[in-house]
Amino acid sequence: MSRQFEDDLKHKLREPEFAKMFGAAQAKSSFALTLAKARAELGLTQKELADKVGVSQAYVSKLEGGEANPTLERIGSLLAVLGLSLTTDTTTLSPYPDTLPWEMVPSKTAMKI
Repeated sequence: MSRQFEDDLKHKLREPEFAKMFGAAQAKSSFALTLAKARAELGLTQKELADKVGVSQAYVSKLEGGEANPTLERIGSLLAVLGLSLTTDTTTLSPYPDTLPWEMVPSKTAMKI
């Protein structure tokens, strides 16, 4: 990332509307990557996860693509089926999350869709 882009993004994050949109997008992508990684590590397909939770495979796909807005109840159900639970933590809103997205994504050979 160029220095100018980084500086511009840090400046934009001071604007409440931009920060709100950025934070929402960051939360959705973080959950999407967490769900996809956990599912893949268990060797489940999207369809198998969907059947266990009682949702469609298309919905799981949207969740993993960051295109859906699940409720906390739905997030809890999905994670529980994967043997996980939700924990929350807060940190300063930053253009750089603690874990970069490509570090969280399992290799394509390991993922079943």
